[in-house]
Amino acid sequence: MRVRHCCCSLLAVVPAVAVAPTASAQADVEVGPLVALYAPTGSFGQPHSTALPRTPSDLGGVAWGAEGRVWLSPRLGIQLEGTVAASRFGGGAFTPGGFVTTPKDAQVVTVTGQVVYRPVRAGYPLWLSAGVGVVRYGGEAYAVTGVGTPTTPAAALGLGSDVHIGRRLTATVGVVTLLYSLHVTDDLGQSYQQGFQTDILAHVGLAWCFD
Repeated sequence: MRVRHCCCSLLAVVPAVAVAPTASAQADVEVGPLVALYAPTGSFGQPHSTALPRTPSDLGGVAWGAEGRVWLSPRLGIQLEGTVAASRFGGGAFTPGGFVTTPKDAQVVTVTGQVVYRPVRAGYPLWLSAGVGVVRYGGEAYAVTGVGTPTTPAAALGLGSDVHIGRRLTATVGVVTLLYSLHVTDDLGQSYQQGFQTDILAHVGLAWCFD
């Protein structure tokens, strides 16, 4: 909880400080779609249901989403990103009752809000980012197990770069890492998945620029 509190404080305080010396300047806004490779790592511990993924990598794959940045100054801004990754896993395993499991669908939704900082003067195409986010698990696999859509807060760290294509269009590339502790339980308190997770999102996108 202390990490989450510190990240929230960072998002609240840093942009406020940045606005003061640049209040007379007009913010630059970038918005556009992205496609990412979602690569979750970590461990779920001992599985308690054949309907759920056995390892985080079962949930990996292509993710689609959108990103937006507001540059409060030439070197400091705020970034929002959201992605959805769908996967299908399992099937063919025998249950204790003698049944054969069928493949299940799952979905992972990530949303992050980060402070973005360019370590050198504007024009250099590299930025670093840090902030907070949420990771939500869902889909058929979690519905049939009775755990709903587990949603977990996460710390977010990233870096990115951009290349301007004309006056209003920018190509972007970046990596965001989500760090969080997962504990999936049902209404009766039965634990199904538990462990520290490190989810990596490597993405490319196009952003339209407004000023």
